[in-house]
Amino acid sequence: MLNLQNNYPMNSKKQLLLLLFIIATSSPIYAYLDPGSGSFIIQMIIAGVLGGFYALKLYWQRLVGFFKGPNGVDENDDDAE
Repeated sequence: MLNLQNNYPMNSKKQLLLLLFIIATSSPIYAYLDPGSGSFIIQMIIAGVLGGFYALKLYWQRLVGFFKGPNGVDENDDDAE
């Protein structure tokens, strides 16, 4: 039998307390984002979205085949007899 409690020793209350402690004790960071950084972030977001669409296009037939079943017919379709 697999015991998942050993793999995840911290529960959500402890994680929340740790996060609040880190936020409360952190010092301000004086960072500067120049226009090039903002442009790069926007470019990476657009590339991620387009990459996701391209991956969906590549695996579309497998995805449709997974939901149609082994015979290529939709299992929930009443017309296919």
